[in-house]
Amino acid sequence: MLSRLSIRIRLTAWYALSLVILLGGLAVASYFVMRASIYRAVDVDLRFRIASVEDELSESQPIASIEALPEVISRWDTLDVLFQILDENGRMVYQSPVLAEHRVKPIPPPSSDQTIVYEESGTLGWPARMAAQRSKLAGQTIIIEVAQPLRFHYASLREFAASLLILIPLLVVIAGLGGYWLSGKALSPVHQIVEEARAIDSSRLSQRLTVPAARDELRSLSETLNSMLDRIEVSVTRIKQFTADASHELRGPATLIQTAAEYSLRRERSREELTEAMENILRESQRTSQLIDNLLLLARADSGEIVKLGSVRLDAAVRETAERLKQFAGSKNIRITGNFDGSTLYVTSDPTLLQRMLFILIENAVKYTPENGTVTIYLRADGDEVIIDVADTGIGIAPEDLPLIFDRFWRADKVRSREMGGTGLGLSIAKWIVEKSGGTIRVESVVGHGSTFEVRLPRSQGTAEIAPANAYGPRGSSFNSSGKFQPQVRCFL
Repeated sequence: MLSRLSIRIRLTAWYALSLVILLGGLAVASYFVMRASIYRAVDVDLRFRIASVEDELSESQPIASIEALPEVISRWDTLDVLFQILDENGRMVYQSPVLAEHRVKPIPPPSSDQTIVYEESGTLGWPARMAAQRSKLAGQTIIIEVAQPLRFHYASLREFAASLLILIPLLVVIAGLGGYWLSGKALSPVHQIVEEARAIDSSRLSQRLTVPAARDELRSLSETLNSMLDRIEVSVTRIKQFTADASHELRGPATLIQTAAEYSLRRERSREELTEAMENILRESQRTSQLIDNLLLLARADSGEIVKLGSVRLDAAVRETAERLKQFAGSKNIRITGNFDGSTLYVTSDPTLLQRMLFILIENAVKYTPENGTVTIYLRADGDEVIIDVADTGIGIAPEDLPLIFDRFWRADKVRSREMGGTGLGLSIAKWIVEKSGGTIRVESVVGHGSTFEVRLPRSQGTAEIAPANAYGPRGSSFNSSGKFQPQVRCFL
C-alpha cells in the first residue's frame, strides 16, 4: 500500500515512523529510569529512618522487655517516622497509627542481621515502600520496619508519563511536517529532471538535463541520464543516416532497373539491345539483392542476435574463400598467395560469418588492387590469439579516411566504388563479425602502395597440428632435410 504513494510521502512516513519508535523507546526508558531513581532515593531515606528508630531505642531508658515498647514509644515526640516493630515470631509489637489506619501488613523479614530488605506494601489507595531490618532489644531479636508513602511519587510519575504522551505526538507531528518540507526541498531537483526529461523527444535529442552543482546522487543521476541521451542521440542519428543512405542506395538500382525496362518497351528492339537491357537489369538486381542481404545482416547485428560460436579451422576457411574469389582475381590477373607458419590453426567464431568476413576482406583487396597486383594472406599464432593479415598492393587509403572506413555506407570514392559494385557496408559487417567473435580489426595503409587489414581472433583450445603437405598445394617441399617445417608462400592461383 505504501509503495503506491509518492517518494515524498513515503520518506515522510518512514521518517515519522522512525521518530515514533525512537521517541517511544526513549520515553519508556526515561519513565523507568525516573521510577528507579525515585525508588533509589526512597530506599536511602528508609535506611536513614531505620537508623533513627534504632538510635531512639538505644537512647531510651533501659527496656525490660519488648512488651514495654509501646509505652516507651508513646513518650517519643520528636520522631516523625512511620514504623512498626515485630518480634522474631512476626507478632506485631508496635505499629504507627497511620500504618494501623491503612492496615499496612508487614513484609518478609531479612534472613540475617544488618541486612535491609525493601518491598512495596500498603493498599491500592495508600501505596508505600517498606524497609525491614533485624535488631536486638532487651536480649531479644526484633524486626524494625519503616514505611514511606508513595502517593506523591506515583503522582509525579503519572504527570511525567502524561507529559510524554502529549509531547511525543506533538513532536512527531512537527517533525513530520518538517520532514515533508525537507523531502520536498531535497526532491525538487528530481521534479526538475522529470520536467526536462519530458521535454526531450526525437526532435530535441541534443537537449540535455541540468546537472546540479552539489556532488550528490542527483548529480550522478543527471550525468548518467545525459550520458544515456548522448548514446541515444548517436544511435538515432546513425539510424537516420543509415535509413537515408539505404534509401539512396536502393533508389539508384531501382531507378536503373525501371529505366532499362521502360527503355526496352518503348519500341521494338533487336535481340542484342534486349540482351544488353536484361544484362543491365540483372546486374542492378544482383547489386540490389546483395545490398538487401547486407542490410538484413546489419539489422541482425543491431538487434543483438546471438552468434553461434564454435571451433573453426582457419587455414581451411582461408583457402576455400580464396578459391571462391579465384575467377574474380584472375579477371584482373591478380595473384592471391598465402603465407602461413605451418600450423593447423583453429579459432573461435561462427563458421559462416567467419567465411563472410574473409570474403569481404579478400574481395576488397582484389577490388582495389590494379591489374597484375598481389594479395597476400598471412596467418600466425600469437599466444591465445591468431592473427590474420590481408595485404594488397592496391591504391591505399588516405590517412584522413582511415578512421571512417568501418562506418556504414562510407566510401572514399563513391563514384568509383559504385562502378565496382560496392555498397559501403562490407567493412562494417566485417568489423561486426570480428567483434562478435571476440576479436579486433585494424588497418594500416599508404596511398599508392596498398593496405593491410589485421584481424585478431581468439585461438581455439584445440591442439595445434602440423598442416598436411597437400593442404595448400601439391605434396613435397614442405619439410627440409632435418624434418622441420619451413614456412613458405603458396599461390592459390
